[in-house]
Amino acid sequence: MAHHPPPQWDAANGLLVARFRHGPLWNFSYLIADEATGDATVIDPAWDAAGIVAAAAGRGLHIRKVLLTHSHSDHANGVAEIAAATGARVFVHAADAAGLEAHFGHATTFAGREEFALGSQAVVARPTPGHTAGSVTYSVDGRLFTGDTLAIGSPGTPGPERGSLERLWESTALLAGEERDTIIHPGHDSGPEAFATLEAELTRNPALLANSPDAFRAAVERATGRAHH
Repeated sequence: MAHHPPPQWDAANGLLVARFRHGPLWNFSYLIADEATGDATVIDPAWDAAGIVAAAAGRGLHIRKVLLTHSHSDHANGVAEIAAATGARVFVHAADAAGLEAHFGHATTFAGREEFALGSQAVVARPTPGHTAGSVTYSVDGRLFTGDTLAIGSPGTPGPERGSLERLWESTALLAGEERDTIIHPGHDSGPEAFATLEAELTRNPALLANSPDAFRAAVERATGRAHH
């Protein structure tokens, strides 16, 4: 059995956040919950679904929803197990629904900005395409869960489809307009820290320092080591 380290917990303003680091690509899955009601949501469950369910139970939390930033296997291979264990509803952007079917075929889709209740709080989904056509960033209480749209210290990765780089540039510019104290929670542990404020990233992340599509392309090509057209 693979070894999975225990999650790292954070709490502020009545919101609980557990960060799970696991898998060969050092993915992050997140368990977020309204502390007052115990209402919980999982973002991008993969690699250790049993550990996520156990962590929720250990805190008396009830997982009611699964939200996907996108449908790639390294972010979604635990969806079916979470849904079977908890009865949670699964949500994915419509443009990524087909990609999820290899892991789970009964997801509810959405196409634009969407809000999901989390106890007395709300998780807001905003389409941020570029890594995939249906990539989404979730925001709640000053936190952004960016999946593979934006990493810590480096750009996100555009998909192989024509126009992906331009869409990722637009999505990155959208995220750059958030409040400076917003905390960015990425989809992988690939940066100097597991998470960071937008203010810190605006001083060092080449994706956010780029002031034109051409500069953004150059930043992505330096980060990935290959050309993007």
